[in-house]
Amino acid sequence: MQKLYTVVILLLFINTITAQTSSNLPIADTRHYLSNNPGDAEKTYNKDKAAKSQFFQFPANENSAYNKLIEREMSANRFRGNAPQNNAAVGLDYDVNYYRLNLRINPDSVVTVTPANTGKYVRGSVTTYFTTLSNGFGSIRFDFANILACDSVYYHGVKLPGANKVEQADTLTVTLPVSLVNGILDSITVYYSGVPPVITDFGGATGFVKRTHSSAPVRNYIYTLSEPYGSSTWWPCKSRVASDKADSVDIVVSTPDSFKVAANGIVASETTDGINRITFWKHRYPISSYQVAIAVANYVQYPTIPTMVNINGTMMPFYNFLFPATNTANARTALNRTPLMLTTFSTKFGDYPFKKEKYGHYTFGFGGGMEHNTFSGMGPTTYDEAVDWSVIAHELGHQWWGAAVTCGSWKDIWVNESFARYSEIVCLEFAPSVSTATALSHRGIIKNSAILTTNQAKSTYQNDTTSITTIFSPSVYIYDRGAMIISMLRTVMGDAKFFQALQNYQADPLLKYKNAFTADVRRHMEAASGLNFSQFFADWIYNTGFASYNAAKWNNGGNELVLYLPQTTQFSGISKFEMPIVVNVKGSNPGTMDTTIILYDKGGILHTVNNGVLTNRGGNMLQLRLSFVPTVVTFDPQSLILANGSVAKDAGLALLATKLLSFSGKKAGQDAKFVWNIDNAYDYQNFELERSSDAVKFTSLATVKFEDNIGKYDFTYTDYNIPYGNLYYRIKIKQIDGTFTYSKTIALDNANSSRNISITPNPSTNFINILWNENPAIKVTIRLFDVNGRIVKKVYREAINTNSDWKISINEIKAGNYFLEIVDSKNKKSIHKIVVIK
Repeated sequence: MQKLYTVVILLLFINTITAQTSSNLPIADTRHYLSNNPGDAEKTYNKDKAAKSQFFQFPANENSAYNKLIEREMSANRFRGNAPQNNAAVGLDYDVNYYRLNLRINPDSVVTVTPANTGKYVRGSVTTYFTTLSNGFGSIRFDFANILACDSVYYHGVKLPGANKVEQADTLTVTLPVSLVNGILDSITVYYSGVPPVITDFGGATGFVKRTHSSAPVRNYIYTLSEPYGSSTWWPCKSRVASDKADSVDIVVSTPDSFKVAANGIVASETTDGINRITFWKHRYPISSYQVAIAVANYVQYPTIPTMVNINGTMMPFYNFLFPATNTANARTALNRTPLMLTTFSTKFGDYPFKKEKYGHYTFGFGGGMEHNTFSGMGPTTYDEAVDWSVIAHELGHQWWGAAVTCGSWKDIWVNESFARYSEIVCLEFAPSVSTATALSHRGIIKNSAILTTNQAKSTYQNDTTSITTIFSPSVYIYDRGAMIISMLRTVMGDAKFFQALQNYQADPLLKYKNAFTADVRRHMEAASGLNFSQFFADWIYNTGFASYNAAKWNNGGNELVLYLPQTTQFSGISKFEMPIVVNVKGSNPGTMDTTIILYDKGGILHTVNNGVLTNRGGNMLQLRLSFVPTVVTFDPQSLILANGSVAKDAGLALLATKLLSFSGKKAGQDAKFVWNIDNAYDYQNFELERSSDAVKFTSLATVKFEDNIGKYDFTYTDYNIPYGNLYYRIKIKQIDGTFTYSKTIALDNANSSRNISITPNPSTNFINILWNENPAIKVTIRLFDVNGRIVKKVYREAINTNSDWKISINEIKAGNYFLEIVDSKNKKSIHKIVVIK
C-alpha cells in the first residue's frame, strides 16, 4: 500500500507542478491532494512514527523543559536577524512534530515577479504536524518572510477563508476554525510562492541562494543554508526556537529533468517523464528547521554505487553529489577519506547518529561547509586532496555535535561548533592517514588563533545572537577558543574519562536527538571525571582572555625538580583562570629522558593530575622526583592549553622538602590530642598518625591531608577513647614521590594504679568476678575496652557492698587482651588488664 500510495501521489504531484509551471496559476488553485487529504496524511505520519519507535523513544513533548528558558532568552529583539525581522516568540505555544515540504524549484526559471527574472522563485506547500502546548489554542503562527505570498491555507481538507491568515512582521498567523486544548496533535497546510529575500550577511551566501557555477558546463543552481534563522526566508516554519525539533521531515521537490535534488535522509522515490524530475526525500530522525536543506543542480553522483560503511554492524551508504567540474581526482581522493572518519568518530563519540539512512556531501555555493543532517553542503573549492580533510572532518563531526545533539539556544552555539572544530584534532590523532598534517601542528594553529591579541574581545558564550554575522563572525570564539577549552578538559580528565563523557553525552536520553545547553556539557564532564568544573566553566566559557605563565621558573638538585608557576591573565577581567598546566621535561638523552607533567591550577594552588585525579600541592611551587636529571623544561609544547608561557632555569630557586618543625601530644580526659607544625606545604602527600603499645610495632590511626588542616602549616588530631597502658605515637610524613620520614616518638601514660579490687579468674573464658574490698559504692559502672580503645561491653550496677563479688558474663567476648575500667559513684576510677581465652 505504501508504494502504491507514493506512486499515485507523485504522479499527481508531477501533473500539478507541470500545470503550475505552464499556467503560472496560484498554487492554491491546484488542490494539491498530497497536502489536502489529512486522513491519509495522518495515517502516513503515524505509520512512519510507529516505524521509528523501534529505535527511538519520543516523549509527548520532548521540549517542554526548555520553554521557559527559551522564552526568557528570546525576549525583546535579541533574536532578530536582518531577514526575517519577526516576533521572536513565534511558536512557543506548540511543539512541531513533522514537516512535509512539496516544492517546485527551477534554477533556470524566468518568472514575472518582483524582483523580475531572478530565477530564485519557489512555490509549493508545507504541511506541519504539531502538538498544542496550551489550552484555548485558537491560532498558529509561523516565521515567514514578508516578501513571500501565502496563497491559501488548508485545515482538515478545507480551505480557510482569506481573513483567517494574516502576514505581518515576517510572521504568518492563521486563525483556526476551532479552539484546541493542550496536548492535541493536529496539522495544517500552507500554500505559498515568491522570491525568497536575500540574507545580506556573508555576502548573501546564506538563505535561499541562486548561483551559477562557471566551470563547464555552465549551469545555474539553487541551494539553501538556513543557520541560524534563514529557514523562514524560503518556507513557513518555526525558525526562531532552536530547541524545537520535528520528529521527521519529508521533502518532495519537482525540478526540470536536467537537475538533481540533494536533501536530508534517503531517496524514497525518484521519477521523471523526461521533462520534470520528482524526488522524494524522507528523513526519519529529529531535525531542527535550520538543518532542513535543499539543493538543485546538475549534480553527478560519486561514487555511482554508494560505498557501504560498517557502523557497528549496520551497513550504511556513503555517496556525494558533485558539480561536474568538482568531480576531480583530487576531490575523489579527499572524499574517499570520509568512511575512515566515520568509523573513527563512531569509535570515539558513539555510533554515527543517522546510520539507518546515509552520509555524504553535496556541492553548494557557500565558501565552506554546512552540516545538514545526513548530507553536508560543501563549497566548490573545498575538495582538495592535500588540505581539505579538515572541512570534511569538521562537517562530519557536526553530525554528532549540532545535528544529533543541537544547541538549545544560539547563545550556546559553542556546543555545536567547538566540538566540531575539536573533531578535526580527533581525526588527525586517531586516523592520521587522512592528511600530512598532524594533531600537534593542527592544535598549534588553533591555539595560536585563540590567543592572538586581536581575538580577545568576546567570550565563547555568545551574548549577541542578533544575526548570523554576530554569532559566527569572527568565528574564533566559538571555533578555536572553544576547541581549546575542550582540549583543556581532556588534558585534566585523561582520555578514558574524557571520551566516556562524550559518549555519555551523545547517549543521554535527555539530549539524544534533542538539544543541549552549556550546563549539559559540564554535567557530563563532571559525572565522568568526578571533578567539579563549576569554576572552570565560569572562567572560560563566559569570560574573555587567556592565561600567562611567562614568569615561571625551574631548578633542580640531581633528580629533584622544583617548579615555580605563577599565573597572570591577559585580556581578562578575572585575576586567575582555573586550568591545567602542561610542562615537558627532558634530560641529557631526550630519547629515554622525556616526561610530560600535567598540573591543575585552582586559584594559584597547584594540583598534580593523575588520570583525572587531583592532589593538592599547597601553592604555586612544587617539587617532583624524576627518574633522570632534568636539563630542559618547556611550557606546553603540545599546544594543549589556553596559555602562553616559558620556564626559565633559576639557580636561586630553592629545593623544597616538607619538614616537621614540632610535634606534641597530651592526654585530655579519655582522649589524646596532638598538634604538629610544618615548614612548607609543597611536597607532602599526607601525614599518617601511628600508635603502638610497645614502641616497636606501630599501626596507622588516621591519614591527614592538606585539606584537613586548620591552617597552611598547622595540623591537629584527636585520638578518642585511648586504650589503657603505656602508649606511643609518631607521624609518618609521606612525600608526593612516595618517600617518607618519621617524626620523633611521643609516650603517653594511660595506666592508673589498681585499687583494693581483685578480678578473677584472669585469664578468663566465660565470666569474671569483681571482688569489692573497699567501702560500699552507691553506683558502679564498668567498661571493657579492646587494645584499640573500642568499648566492647558496658555494665551498670546500682550498689555493691564491701567484701562482695560481682559476676559478669564475657561469653560474647572474643579471645584477646582487654582493659577493664571501674568507676564508682565518687568518680573514682581503676583500670585492670585482663586476658580472655577461648
